Order: sequence, then C-alpha cells, then structure tokens
Amino acid sequence: MELTLEFAYELLKKEEVPDHIIRHSEKVALISLFLGCFLKEKGEPLDLNLLTCSALLHDIRKMASIKTGENHAFSGYKLMKELGFERAGEIIYAHIFLKAPKPNSPIREEEVVFYADKRVKHDEIVTLKERFKDLRERYGRTLKSIIRMRLLEDMTLLLEKRLFKKIELKPEDLLILNEIKEAKDVLKRCLKGCTTCWRDIFRTRSFS
Repeated sequence: MELTLEFAYELLKKEEVPDHIIRHSEKVALISLFLGCFLKEKGEPLDLNLLTCSALLHDIRKMASIKTGENHAFSGYKLMKELGFERAGEIIYAHIFLKAPKPNSPIREEEVVFYADKRVKHDEIVTLKERFKDLRERYGRTLKSIIRMRLLEDMTLLLEKRLFKKIELKPEDLLILNEIKEAKDVLKRCLKGCTTCWRDIFRTRSFS
C-alpha cells in the first residue's frame, strides 16, 4: 500500500476527523508543500509526497485522543506505524515533539510540518506573532506554561529563519494561500507541477 493524497483523505474520513480539523490540516499541508517545493528546488532532499500527506494527517488522532487522554501526536505515530507508514508517523509525532536540527544539516520534513502547523490558527494562515498570541491567551494559565510557550515561540522563530534563508520568499508570502478555497484540488495539482505551479499562482493569483 502506498501513501498517497487520496489515501490520506480516505484515512481522515475513516477516522471520522471533524471538518474543522480537516480544514486546519489542509492549510498546514498547503504551507508544507509550498515551502517544500521551493526548498527542494534549492537542493533540500525533501520527499514532497511524504511531506504533504504527513502534514494533512498530522492531527488525525486529535479528537480521538481527547477521549482517551493520550497525546495526539504519539497516537498518530502509532496509527501510521500500524498501517505500515512509520516515517509519516515520525513526522506526525514531531509536529509536537520536534528535535532541534544540527547546524548546517539538511532540512527535514519534520521541520516543515512543525513550522507550518505553527502558522495556522484554526483554519487561517497567520503570522507567528498572531499565532503565539492566541496560544498564550488560550493556554498560558500558569507560569510554567507561559515559559514553555515563550521557548516554543523562540524555537519556531529560529526555524522560520532556517527555512526562509535559502529561498526567495518571505514568511508573509504564505498569507496568499488563505485565498485557496479548494485545497484538495490545489494540493493534487501542485504536487505534480511543484514550483512551476506555485509561481503561476503567485503571478496570476488564480487558484482554479
């Protein structure tokens, strides 16, 4: 069995993932593929299909884990491993538990998905500043959580610099992806066309 975009959508349906989580995940997948295409063009050894499917599935166990009390990233890892897609499971696990990259090491799929997830508030792509402001308001109830949130924000800002220093884009360029209405169609098309597809979108602002 092959991990494809079609299979990923079927798995979301099978796991009864709510629509609002799917919309969030589609935005994370759009950012991941968008950045992945430009990074791969610059020589980064990214598997774009793996990257996109893993991004789409990164919250596949989120609602289920609320009922079980299990961490949803770990639960997602276990599910994908059981299905024979352990590498995708590792990427899903890392969207919460990312290990800091070694200096000058190649960019990994985990880093792209981790960063993309931190750019999406609900189903809207926002700046890191806005995203972490929202996270602090929702989860910053104790001194420990406030400190953890600040460390996470600092880490993500460093990751942003690492991802964007090799490409001719700026973090705010990602906001254009909010205009995409039919994410599934764009993901399928741009997986094939890659940077050519994204450059056409940027030039014409056409998402059909």
